[in-house]
Amino acid sequence: DAIADILNQSNVYSFLHVPVQSGSNKVLHAMNREYTVEEFRRVCDVLYSKVPAITIATDIICGFPNESEADFDETIALVEHYKFAILNISQFYPRPGTPAAKMKRLPTQIVKDRSRRLTKLFDSFTPYNSYINKTLRVWFNTEISDDGNYSVGHTKSYIKVLVPLDNRLPG
Repeated sequence: DAIADILNQSNVYSFLHVPVQSGSNKVLHAMNREYTVEEFRRVCDVLYSKVPAITIATDIICGFPNESEADFDETIALVEHYKFAILNISQFYPRPGTPAAKMKRLPTQIVKDRSRRLTKLFDSFTPYNSYINKTLRVWFNTEISDDGNYSVGHTKSYIKVLVPLDNRLPG
């Protein structure tokens, strides 16, 4: 509740990055994570219910050693349920010196296929359609787009907004 209260302040973005890594408790345990899928869901459910238009970003690692097809299906179901607007998808890569580096890796083709399937699901989401033809307050600072043509701002929900650069304006 305290986090929801903070995110509801007018001068704080309604945005939180909560990395889940997998939708499978078996995989989370193998990763030595100190949380369960149910706890992650509880956090999301509370935030979605108490913070209007919150954007929750999360991370998924595809192909962690010993991740079964059923485990991956649980991840797909989690992502499908929440339809995250921001989803960082990565393929498992063993960091030297970690326990996972000593585990037997899944075949590369399986890992790539899972990553592609999750990306395809994510690409099917339309999280910003409800904002079409709406006027929103946007905060700008000094960020400029990579091509130098736009000022970059963000809505309260941390949705990126690009407007043509006008050097006469502050910020």
